[in-house]
Amino acid sequence: MSKNKEEKNLTPQSEETVETAAEEVAEAVESAEEKVEAAEKKDKKEKKPKRQRTPEAEKERALNKVKRRKKFKYGTLATIITVVVIAVVVMLNIVCGVLDDRFHWNIDLTSSGLYEISEESKTFLNQLNNDIDMVVMADEDYFLTNAKLKVVSETLDRFKAESNGHISVQYVNMTESPEIVKKYSDNYTGEFKQGDVVVAADSLQRVVEFSDLISTEQSIDYSTYQYVYNYTFKGENSLISAIMGVTDLNPKHVAVINKMNGQDIFYQYETYNYQSLLDLLNKNNYSVTEIDIASDPIDASYDAAILCSPVSDLTEAQIDKLNAYLYNDGEYSKQLIYFAGIYQKELPNLDGFLETWGIKIENAAIYESNDNAAQYVTTALSVLEKIPVAAVGDTTYTAGFDAVKLPFVAPLFRPVTQLFDNNSGRTTKAMLTTADTAFLFPLDATEDFDIKDAETGSYNLAVSATQNFTFENEQHTSTLIAFGSSWMLDAYVSQSSSYSNAEYFVTVMNSLTGKENVVTVADKSLNPTEITMKQTSINAIRIVVIFIIPLLVAVIGVVVFIRRKNK
Repeated sequence: MSKNKEEKNLTPQSEETVETAAEEVAEAVESAEEKVEAAEKKDKKEKKPKRQRTPEAEKERALNKVKRRKKFKYGTLATIITVVVIAVVVMLNIVCGVLDDRFHWNIDLTSSGLYEISEESKTFLNQLNNDIDMVVMADEDYFLTNAKLKVVSETLDRFKAESNGHISVQYVNMTESPEIVKKYSDNYTGEFKQGDVVVAADSLQRVVEFSDLISTEQSIDYSTYQYVYNYTFKGENSLISAIMGVTDLNPKHVAVINKMNGQDIFYQYETYNYQSLLDLLNKNNYSVTEIDIASDPIDASYDAAILCSPVSDLTEAQIDKLNAYLYNDGEYSKQLIYFAGIYQKELPNLDGFLETWGIKIENAAIYESNDNAAQYVTTALSVLEKIPVAAVGDTTYTAGFDAVKLPFVAPLFRPVTQLFDNNSGRTTKAMLTTADTAFLFPLDATEDFDIKDAETGSYNLAVSATQNFTFENEQHTSTLIAFGSSWMLDAYVSQSSSYSNAEYFVTVMNSLTGKENVVTVADKSLNPTEITMKQTSINAIRIVVIFIIPLLVAVIGVVVFIRRKNK
């Protein structure tokens, strides 16, 4: 009765509590069983007997352990060393690239020193105080992709490296950068061509045309009667002259007397000669003024004057201009260069002026009778035969000129006779002479003139005459130099790398005017040089390159492999 009564008294909440308690007890029992099972597994694992190894196995195991440690040690070290070396190489490459861009550390291995610049150029560039912009009217690849043109970019790089930061070089594509072209075109009367170089400093600029960097000369090989092309690099001299031109604030002034009453004073065939003369003076940084002898003054502001072989005679008033210029109010110190010509008429006034200086121009043309010594000379008008080669006499005005290096040719020269050696304070000296096998062809010769009857001997091609005056222990000197022809400066002759005519004339001009800081650089041939070798030498090189060197490399590789494997 009591039990049933109690069951009847249980509420739904009481029943739910009992069920929850039962579930918790079941979970606790299950958790305890899992812990016991885990403990038994752990106990079994700990009690698992260790594998027994033989002494040999233990020794091998120890050796393998040592090898693994050594491999890890050296492998890690090798990796570190490799990373460090790579990093150092990369840094050195970057640093060397920057330094090479600044100092151009390239080595010229050519036998002629094609990519080097002269010591004179280096000295001049090292002393630069002005900032110079060198703007090349072409992409750099234009020069780098052509073996003959590469010397231009190399020379520009060396100029930049030797200038202590004063020279900058910029390559300009004229199509893609018209604004840069226009900037320099405003101060240039010509038209830029691909490869031209503008040299600019402050408000001054000079343009070095591509033809003044590399010249192409065509000649005939008379053994095969085929044309031969010779390429010459003269860019170093041209670029140095241009730099001098934009940094020289006090250039020498030259009056070129080439007009009379508005007309050319010389014969029309000589036009190329005097254009070449003007170009030569401009390129060598002379300030040139063209003078009309009839109307323009020739005053003391000119350091030198040049009279261009007048066809017609000068008037007495014009002769007085020349005398007054050389006298210079008693100060003297003036220079006059006179060119004769085979097309001149009778010039009594001019001849009388020259005679007072001890000079006479003979009425004949000089040729060379010795075929072994005679030259074929190509001029702007034609090829001339039997042209004599000049020998240098007096060297007063040619210090530093190498008379042996290249010949001075004398096309269409008239003989220049010395009337006296010394008279009334005036002294004459022969500057250029011919060999004693030269002969004279009279300019007034008739058709029946026979060369066999021509007068032979040694003749003067150029004579200098000086007037000296001493005042208060100071010597004042004016100089007159007469050349037998202007054809010595023909456009083809003066630009030829086979003759020294232009170099000789510029040397004389520099000496006469006292022009300083002059750098003269020899031109360099761009024609390939053939290297001939004996067959024995070729075989020896082949054996060394094909057999000995590869064998040595293979032996070294095997030795290194074996040594590493045994470690």
